[in-house]
Amino acid sequence: MRPIGRVVSQYRRRKGVPRLGGPAAVELFPEFEPGLHRLEKHSHLWVLAWLDQAERNILQVIPRGIPERSDAHLHGVFAVRSPVRPNPIGLTLGRILRVAGPRIEFDRLDFLDGTPVIDLKPYFLSRDAVYAARNQQIGRPADRQALRESLRMQAVNFHGEDGPELELAVDIYTDFRAEVLDYVEPGDLRVTVPLGRPVLIDAFIGMTRCTPGRGTLQFGASAEVAFGYEGGAALYRLLPAHGFRRLEP
Repeated sequence: MRPIGRVVSQYRRRKGVPRLGGPAAVELFPEFEPGLHRLEKHSHLWVLAWLDQAERNILQVIPRGIPERSDAHLHGVFAVRSPVRPNPIGLTLGRILRVAGPRIEFDRLDFLDGTPVIDLKPYFLSRDAVYAARNQQIGRPADRQALRESLRMQAVNFHGEDGPELELAVDIYTDFRAEVLDYVEPGDLRVTVPLGRPVLIDAFIGMTRCTPGRGTLQFGASAEVAFGYEGGAALYRLLPAHGFRRLEP
């Protein structure tokens, strides 16, 4: 196996890399530039890299986001995205911002500057999008802003673009997750949204994976967003100018 290029990033230490990555580029070595022919057909790329600074002899770790460092919280490396693994291959999906010769600029990658890149593969909607996939929570967000950033990325990835209505949905769900659930992912979640707010609907589908077909997303006539979950419920009143107010039970 031989590298095809390297990552160009402002991040040089692992602790400095944002949890969801940051702006970065991949610079291919000149002999591999012909492999970019017709790349314009795709908006996103899987970037595979060789994590040359990672340890390779550890099979269980305590993931980031779990503050209690005890054996009770160990996870196998194949159950998490830790860079520590027998063959330290990193995998990150990035949105292409610009291609200039052998250089591809991305909205975000979570690799260190200088990391060897070993392959690029296009993201295919027909193969890679699994909206019915499920995960159990691993760790907790570092803070409210980290939670909001993750939720916003999910909403934008589903709806396709940002805007005031999408930001409103993100703010509501961030408040619900942080203030009502204390950052825990809800079990058995059900969401009710106003029928006449299509962007709001898209955003909540992207963030919660609730859908009408499964009966977990319902539509209401009033200007309210309601959450039902295992053990309780929460109601948010939508205000003019994209504001909201959480109603006390």
